[in-house]
Parts: sequence; structure tokens; C-alpha cells
Amino acid sequence: MTTLKPGDDDRTVVTGQPQTQAPTRKRGPWLWVGLAGCAGLVCVALVAVAAVLLIQGGGEFQINLGGGGTEVAAEPTPTATESAIEPTATPTPVKPTPTRRPTATPKPTNTPTPLPPSEPVIGPITFATGVTDDNQPVGAGLVFPDDIQEIHAIFSYEGMSNGLAWERRWYQDGEDVGGGSGVWDAGESGTFDLSLTAGGEPLGAGTWKLEIYVNGELAQTGTFVIQAGATPTSPPVARTYKIAFARWDGGKHNLYIANTDGSGEQFLLERAAGPSWSPDGVYLSFFGEEGVDRQVREGVEYSVAGITNGILWVKVANFPSDITQVEIGQFVREGTARWTAWAPNGDMLAFDATRGSPDRRIYFLGTADNRQFDIEIIGEQADWSPDSTQIVYRSGRDNKQGIWISNRDDSGAHNITNDGSDAFPAWSPDGRQIAFHRDSGGNVDIYVMNVDGSNVRRLTDAPGPDTLPAWTPDGRIVFRSARTGSWGIYIMNADGSGQKQIIANADPGPDWSFGRMDVY
Repeated sequence: MTTLKPGDDDRTVVTGQPQTQAPTRKRGPWLWVGLAGCAGLVCVALVAVAAVLLIQGGGEFQINLGGGGTEVAAEPTPTATESAIEPTATPTPVKPTPTRRPTATPKPTNTPTPLPPSEPVIGPITFATGVTDDNQPVGAGLVFPDDIQEIHAIFSYEGMSNGLAWERRWYQDGEDVGGGSGVWDAGESGTFDLSLTAGGEPLGAGTWKLEIYVNGELAQTGTFVIQAGATPTSPPVARTYKIAFARWDGGKHNLYIANTDGSGEQFLLERAAGPSWSPDGVYLSFFGEEGVDRQVREGVEYSVAGITNGILWVKVANFPSDITQVEIGQFVREGTARWTAWAPNGDMLAFDATRGSPDRRIYFLGTADNRQFDIEIIGEQADWSPDSTQIVYRSGRDNKQGIWISNRDDSGAHNITNDGSDAFPAWSPDGRQIAFHRDSGGNVDIYVMNVDGSNVRRLTDAPGPDTLPAWTPDGRIVFRSARTGSWGIYIMNADGSGQKQIIANADPGPDWSFGRMDVY
């Protein structure tokens, strides 16, 4: 598997040579995973692996296959090193070649090839407390009480075939706690019930994540939360995550991170905007504005060799206080970009740019094994689906202004709204909703809708604009608002309740696209 990530031999350090240490994950407790099968639907299997991710595992687990016998297998240990694209260390654009480098000059594709219909497809995962005889969820939700002993993960599938290798991995608060692998034997299409238990004990509080792989490629992910005193309809507990955001100072954007409770704000870089977390939270990608190669600290200007305005990365984990020890590098030079979006499976970056055109288009950086260099999608302000197979974006293509969804090769493009003011769509972590802003009656507010454009609900109604929504992993929404007369960053539950400011003085600047935020 191949992942888009900064390469160790390509990092740029202002001066000196930093010491890096690979992160590890603790071995989790044994879990019991039960399986069953039945009837089918959507998504697309993809390459997966978080950037610079090292996972340690061990022990044994038991897999109960649909009420039949029990097999005991050693827990698989993913490889600790991944083949990766190396970002260019020079300001010169790199053309697509057989080597593992992205291009700075993608060619337009007017007739994209649709994804093969026989491709294995795993649909969105529904988590529930129970399941009917025909595999329909009972007590579905995203939040469950801390005494729960079993969770069912129910998903549809199609394009599968008996004999395919497939794997399930479960994570609790980011730690790999178990899973299973085997050979698919449930037929071409149907609905599958994957149950998670802890041998009669409560599963334990935390944010839980399930990853499903088919033939070694990530096919689907899903997340739910277990918390004290919760019911399936309870709003998530106020867990703390990391926000990456840019703040406009009147002349340039500056990059920061902070906690979702407003604490721990940390300045990273000048002339940096539109950040996006790598899937493991170690790096941020961002748009480096002109002059990003000059960083000032306490009146002293430091020169950063090998970078210029364009799509860049910076290592955020253990971010040093000494500017000379910061690790930073460049994916590609592009002076007309504004934001970045790292695919959840780690294998691709999206950004928009004009490149001499009057219209903005969405471009991609991929890997040698995932050469999406020649795709241009007419639109802007894109966000990824949780399984990395689709993007949602703003566009006026085909003379239809609104929010659009496309497969990432631009096949299957269709609009889900027809309001020209709709902008900044953000896909929810469970794959079911899209948050966006809309200008209604002269006021910009945050709305949510189903992925097909139905059930549009208004979440904010304060004076002044509310915009730039970003989802937290547990299903809350972070957004910017000028409701008090000055810009700040706010957080609210997915139903619009509990709105509160967490960060003050957070002006996105004249072009709000630079103000895109991301939460890890």
C-alpha cells in the first residue's frame, strides 16, 4: 500500500538536523468479533494507510463466523515502513513521470473513465445495539452508554466475490485494540452484520473506529462514541480534539493549532493557510503564501531553503520551540491555491487553483501507485468522503450552481443543491451528512443536509456570518462566526445546540477559502 506523506530524506530544516522518532501504538486488549451476512450498496475500495503510521500489535483473538465454528488466528502486524511519495524539495514544478512525484501541471480530462462496476463496494457503516433477522439495525446511533457490552456494525456491500481477502481493525481512542482477517464467503451483494463484544464485559468509554479492508485496501471506515450516561441519541461528550486554523493579521495568514475547548493555542508558521491534518495527526498540509520561506521570530528573520509558495507540509507532532528545528517541505509549487484537503486514507491531497484560467478547478496530488495527476474537476472548496472515494465541492458546472458530489476521478458528478450561495461543504465522519453555509435573507448561516441533498436543516441564526464548518471526529461542528462583531471560532452539536465560542480573534481574511479549518 502506498501513502502520500513527507519523505524522511526530503525534509527541510531551517538549520541543524532534527531528531525524529517514529510513533508507536500500544497493544490493545483482546476483543471478540462476531460476523454474519446478507443484501447490498455503495462506496469504493481504496488504498489506505495513514501517513508515517507505525502500528504494533500482537496476541491472539477469536473470530466467530456467523454462528459456525471458531477459528483462532494471530493478530496481523501491518508493515512498519510504507512506500511513499517524496515531496519536491525545489521550487520548480515537477512533471508526471514514472517516478514517485506529483505534477504541478495536471492536464484536463474531459471524459473521465467511470470506476469499474465490478469493484468491491462497502457501504456506509451503521452502528447499533442490535440487529433484526434480516440484518436491519436496532437502536442505531453514534453515541452509546458506557455499560454497553456489544455493538453491531451493519453495512451493505456489492461487487464482492467469494475468496477475496478482507480484514477488520478496531481502534479505541486511536489505539489498535484488535480485529480479524479471513476470506470473504458472503457472496456478491448483501447486508453484513459485524458484531463487537468484549467477552461479556463493557466495551469501555472512548471514541471507537472501525476500518474495513478488502484485498489490502481500505474500503470503509466508521466511528462511534461510548460515554458515561449516554443514550444513542445523546450529543457527544465534550471530548477534546486538535483544530488547525489560519488567522488573518491584516496582511497575511498565520497558522495555529489549538484544542477544541479553546486551550493550548500554539503558533506554527507565518504565511500559511488552509491546513489539513495527515490521518495520523503527525503532519499538516497547507497552502504556503508568497514569502513562506521567510519566517520571523522575535524580530529575527530565518530563511527556509527549498520551499516557495505552494502546497507544503510541516511536522506538527512534538513541534519544537526552536524555529531552526522545525521540519517543513514542499509537495508542489502552486501560487494560486488557497487550502488543502488530505484524504482520510492518506493517499492523496486535493486543492483548488486557477492556473491561468478564469475558473477555479480542483486538483489532486497522488502517488506513483495512484496517479491522479491528469484530473481537473470544475469547482472549489472540496472535502473528502470518509472512505476517500468521493469529494463534495462547490461548483457552477453545467450551469447548475450549488453543492456537487463526484467520484474522485470526476465520474458520477451530480449536484445536490441548486442555491448559488451554498459554499464550504464538509462531509460528516459517519458519511451521512454534509454541513455547508448558505446565504438566506442576507445572512450567512450553517446548514446540514443528507448526502443526497434531502432534509436540509438550518443550525445557526445569529447576526453576522456563520461559515467554514468542520466536523470533529465525534460528530460536532466547529465553525467561524462574526456574530459579536468580530470573528471567532465556535463549536456546536450536530443539531445546532450548545453553540459557544472557543477561540477569539480568528478572522479568515477577505477570501474565506483561506480560512478552511481541520480537526483531528
